[in-house]
Amino acid sequence: MNSTIIITLGIGVYLIFYKLYGRYLKRQVGVREKNTPAVRLYDGIDFVPANRYVLFGHHFSSIAGAAPIVGPAIALAWGWLPAILWIWFGNVFIGAVHDYLSLMSSVRYDGHSVQWIAGRVIKKRTRYIFSIFVFFVLVLLVAAFSTVIGNVYVAQSSVPTTQLLIIFAAIILGILLYRIKMRFYLATAVGIFMLILAIILGKFFPFKAGYQTWMIIIFIYIIIAASIPVNILLQPRDYLNAWLLVFGLVLGGIAMIFSFTKLSLPAFTTFNAKVIAGKSTPFWPAIPLIIACGSLSGFHSLVASGTTSKQLEKESDGLFIGYGGMLTEGFLSTLVVVVIAAY
Repeated sequence: MNSTIIITLGIGVYLIFYKLYGRYLKRQVGVREKNTPAVRLYDGIDFVPANRYVLFGHHFSSIAGAAPIVGPAIALAWGWLPAILWIWFGNVFIGAVHDYLSLMSSVRYDGHSVQWIAGRVIKKRTRYIFSIFVFFVLVLLVAAFSTVIGNVYVAQSSVPTTQLLIIFAAIILGILLYRIKMRFYLATAVGIFMLILAIILGKFFPFKAGYQTWMIIIFIYIIIAASIPVNILLQPRDYLNAWLLVFGLVLGGIAMIFSFTKLSLPAFTTFNAKVIAGKSTPFWPAIPLIIACGSLSGFHSLVASGTTSKQLEKESDGLFIGYGGMLTEGFLSTLVVVVIAAY
């Protein structure tokens, strides 16, 4: 088996199921003509209708972090075939469905969080328990990712410069889109130019600081970013970040299709590979824990109901953003498996 076949099959699987199964899901959910919460409850802070491509960028870059890369890499201990099959099956039938329905359920409940919806559908105590659980999960996530980012900033002093410039670029893009009302494609071109410029300037103007300093700066930034209107920073920043991911996916996909590289790792090793803590770990039921993002992830419901649902301009865009965003992340995980298995 070579990289060309796997990547081509993966693209085919995702396109076919998006068109066929996605259309079926959309019919089951239905599309209401009623204004979405972003339009009906517009407040210029959290409820702000966004262009479908901008919102796709926000949603995709919010769910596609390190997990869709790390998880598939670890799962190769069972072989590349089980990893690929789980990514495709879990992604198409569970993960993407979960993301789409999480988004649309929040839209139907006026943009409320999944915790609030659980309390409304089940009972109030469920909401309290769920909210406490989510709080501690988010604290752990913020702590973990802040630690990683702080270490990266110390090790690569060009990265913080680039990130700072991207923040300024995002603010400018937000002004172009929402204040000046520049045409979307022209504003996008300007944004991509600023993104490339930020990466280049980061190499020439590195910014050095200690780990503790970066941690303080990061947490101050988190508080500020979470407090200001989404169309000033959140929407345009994530849209620009998504272009980095898309460029990587496109270039990586093309490279693996035309490389015709034979996969050197075994298709299957053993059902009980040494995965967790160096001990024998059965493929099932452990695989959903190893490959979460990229196949299925409950965390995505927090993104879908927390921010995305409050920016969805039309219900008809929900499938593209919720279902399509998760399928795109699945392709990222597919690419990771193929690249590692081939090289």
